[in-house]
Amino acid sequence: MSIKGVFFDLYGTILVPKNNRKAWEKWLLTFYTLMRNNGLKLSRRDFRNLCNGFLSREEPVEKDKILTVYENRIKDFAIDLGLDLKINEIKKIANESVISWHNYVEIDPEAIPLLKKLKNEKCLALITNFDHPPYIYLVLSKYKLMEYFKYITISGEIGIKKPDPRIFDKPLEKFELKPQEVLYIGDSSEDIEGSLKAGIKPILIQRQNFKKRLIGNDYFSNKKVKEKELTINNLNLIPFKTISRLGELYQILGLLSTS
Repeated sequence: MSIKGVFFDLYGTILVPKNNRKAWEKWLLTFYTLMRNNGLKLSRRDFRNLCNGFLSREEPVEKDKILTVYENRIKDFAIDLGLDLKINEIKKIANESVISWHNYVEIDPEAIPLLKKLKNEKCLALITNFDHPPYIYLVLSKYKLMEYFKYITISGEIGIKKPDPRIFDKPLEKFELKPQEVLYIGDSSEDIEGSLKAGIKPILIQRQNFKKRLIGNDYFSNKKVKEKELTINNLNLIPFKTISRLGELYQILGLLSTS
């Protein structure tokens, strides 16, 4: 069956870290400074340890509907620390901490030329796990990516995260595509597992400097923490394509490179 749709992950796929370690250090410093400005009394060392796996924890059960998942995480964290933050204070902490982290992220130079070529050939969608959706739209605008994707799915908006295969349902419905007609390009086990479960052909991108630069999608105080090996639960015996750069997609899709 021919490929009619190409769906992309965002971070680690189209956007890549310049220095992931520094990005998370800056995130922690910004987070800590703003919390101190709002009455936090802990030392930076104690705060750092409490932030281990901040984004990997279960989402807050009781959520304030006017806050994003990330903002609700901050709200609950602050309450646990004895702080009663106002809505505007929570939003400031969320926005400034994400911005400080994103300063160490850049767009893959092969991304725009590839998307320009694909735009007229395939149905394009962006499907990403992210707890603070408003910032995704700012980033897409900054890099002029909005024009390429006819459908955008952000986990924090729909309440479904990869590897849950339901995250692919709306884009497939929007384009009236069968899963077998779609490729999904991502950089994590959640990307591969979710797309496989949805019946979509996955492509894993693992850049040559992967181990040096992409060391996790969360903050950990122990700098020795390494990226977990790609494990796909009971699906690890199913073969999937691996690429080291986005430019390899031209050949896979039978397209002429624009470079």
